[in-house]
Amino acid sequence: MWPRLSPEDLGLFEPFRCFKENSQSPVRAVFFDIGSVLIDLDWDSFFARQQELNPDDKNFSVDRMMTRIRENQLMVRWCTGHLGPYEYVEGMLEAAGHSKDKAQRLAYGTERLSNGAYAPALVKELSSLIVGPARPRIVRLIQTLRKKNYIVGALSNATPWHESDIMRTTSLHELFDVVVFSQDVGSEKPDAKIYESAHQAAQKIYAMRSPNKASTLDTAQLAFVDDTPINVRAARNLGWQSSLVCLLKDDLLSKARALDADTLAQLSTQSQNLVFGDEAAKRVEGLFVELLSSAGK
Repeated sequence: MWPRLSPEDLGLFEPFRCFKENSQSPVRAVFFDIGSVLIDLDWDSFFARQQELNPDDKNFSVDRMMTRIRENQLMVRWCTGHLGPYEYVEGMLEAAGHSKDKAQRLAYGTERLSNGAYAPALVKELSSLIVGPARPRIVRLIQTLRKKNYIVGALSNATPWHESDIMRTTSLHELFDVVVFSQDVGSEKPDAKIYESAHQAAQKIYAMRSPNKASTLDTAQLAFVDDTPINVRAARNLGWQSSLVCLLKDDLLSKARALDADTLAQLSTQSQNLVFGDEAAKRVEGLFVELLSSAGK
């Protein structure tokens, strides 16, 4: 579930000031993705325990389950509020190989899995495994940006369960001026609607802080950082100053441009090739060096 990179995506690692044409529109608001930017994500733990959803299937395949989830747009519908929790649990159980009738019985608790597990609790537990702790360096970066009077927001594809898990690991609504979740907007990145919602929220704060209440926040004054190329491109297409967080380890990054597309795509989704924690946080910090040095000029 870590994003696949293509050779064309490598140019997205540039810091915000690569947009020279926007130099006359200083950044006023900065939005952070949450997963792999503010916090670490642990997809390996999630994958390692997926067979618990169907312990009787001796030929269980994580790849087959994830393919079914993508084909049914299960995560998209869950992240945008178009599925309730039991419908999501039912969908996960079907993706794991159960018949629709059995998945429904398991989801509503009228039947338990053969290992005795209560399916809704197990699905929620697996979801929680993904969410890691906040990166202290990023917390300090956000605090620094706010002290320098930037509007700072979170812009994330997330479910109600993810929100509660994130709230457990970080004081989310105290850390940011504004938090925009896909579940609340009914749209997820890279759809334009969620970016427009974030822009509107930042505009309200900007107007309240401005002595001229008619002040308008242009898209060129919005910055965004994410670990998913398609989300960064979507923001750029709307006029935002947007940069991609590079999670590739140094040795792989140094030869990334020489790799063919299939090899790069495969390597970029494997945790052993990625940086986490403090090292990943340094990559995020690197995107803000010029922005912070120009603050107040």
